[in-house]
Formats: sequence, C-alpha cells, structure tokens
Amino acid sequence: MNRGRIIIMFLVLSCTDKTTTKIDTLESYLKSKFTHVAKIDDFYIAAGNNPPIETNDADASSRDIFQMSVRLFESLLDQNEDGIVDDTALLKSLSANLMFLIDHTVITDIEEEKIQELFGVYVMTMKSNIWPYMPNFHYSNCGIEISELNTSLWRPETYNALWEECFHTITEAQNRIQSNFSFDSNSILGNYMQNDIDNNSYDISEQNALEDDGYDFNTGVNEYVHQIWLINICGLQNILNEYQMGVLMHLESSGTPLMINKDYNLELAEIVK
Repeated sequence: MNRGRIIIMFLVLSCTDKTTTKIDTLESYLKSKFTHVAKIDDFYIAAGNNPPIETNDADASSRDIFQMSVRLFESLLDQNEDGIVDDTALLKSLSANLMFLIDHTVITDIEEEKIQELFGVYVMTMKSNIWPYMPNFHYSNCGIEISELNTSLWRPETYNALWEECFHTITEAQNRIQSNFSFDSNSILGNYMQNDIDNNSYDISEQNALEDDGYDFNTGVNEYVHQIWLINICGLQNILNEYQMGVLMHLESSGTPLMINKDYNLELAEIVK
C-alpha cells in the first residue's frame, strides 16, 4: 500500500512538473500564445497572426512584419554584417530586460502587462493595427521634406514605424546598462533637448497638448533621439542644429547602432516557431 502511494505521488508530481514547465519560461509562453517566435540569444521577438492594417502592401501578413522585425534587430546588432553580435553587453541587456511583440492592440494591451508580471521583462511593441507598416521605406529615399528638425511631431510621410520601435528597443536596452544614456531631465541627452527647446528651435508642447499632457519629458527625449538617428541615416545631417548634432555625437560615442538594413540576410536569429 505504501508502495502504491509512492507511485501515485510520483505520477502526480511528474504531471505537475510538466504542467509547470509549459509556462515557466518566456519561450514556452510565447510559443503557446503566438504564431511566430524568434530569439537572438535570449532576446525574444514574437508576433500574432493579425496582419498590419495601415500599410502600402495590400498582401502584407503577420509573417512579413515578423520577418522584417527579425532582420532589423539582426542588422542593429551586427552593424558590420559579419554574422557576429557587435556588442555582447547590449544583447545581454536586451535578453535580461526586454522583448519585442507585434500584434493588434487588443492583444498587446493585455500581453504587455501579463508578460512583465510573469517573466519580469518589459514588452516593447509594434501595434500593427494603428502604426504604419511600410515595407518599402528605405533610407536611400526617405522623402524628408523639412529643412530643420523643430517639432516632436515630425516623421516622414511614408515611414515604417517598425524601424522606430526596433530602434527604441535598442536604446531602452542601452538605457538600462549605461549611466550616460539616460532620458531624464538632468541627463546628457535630456539637456540637449531642453537647450533646443529653450532656444525656441524645437517643440514638444504641441504633441503634449494633443496627448492631454501624456507626452512626458523622458518620452520626449526618447523620440528626439530617434528623430535625429533617422535624419542621420537618411543622410541629412546638415539640417541638424548644434544641440541635435551633440545628440548624434553622443549616440556614436555610446555605441548606438547608426545603420539599419531591412534586407539583412545572415540569420543571426533562431526561429523557434
């Protein structure tokens, strides 16, 4: 009888163990919830099965936007395209602190909180029902028609928001490991933006009003950095003022990836689903 109890308890514990294993890793969770999953080291990229809504490709699918996101992250992490991650500390920060999720807001709004609660990683997103996915956008023809960067509201007309969100994910990873890569008001980057505002050459107040005071300073710095990065990629550094050039030089000295290749093809990532 005792032997029978031991066997039953063993079976119960084994079943419990298997059930736990299904949900105790981020990879297992993502594979159970999403259609597409990839990883670079332990940095995960996942996408549901919903196609992008705002796009210039009528046939664009969730697989298309997922595959491009993987290529963009590979390119950002391997700037010289030798098939090896350039900055292992940056990749470790991505793996430890962040993941990237592509889906409609009905999914991302729930999963952002749930994944962070379960696994302790912050979820960066590409909200593919409300943000534009323009797969043909390329830095060789950015369509930039401004002579100066003077507002946080500016983006190229046909911009692919996926570039922006992938880049933000990289800078969020830098922010977590580099003390001089803060978005706070007293930081190097924050001071550049504040000086630009004080000089009446850059504005965030219009966007803040549009968002009912929801556009805080840190978000403003993050977006400011992205705009300058994009203008540099598009080869229009000459329109940047002295404060913006200061940001660009700081990005360079901080090791921020300054190039992006949507056609990267060296398979740095592993497709796990």
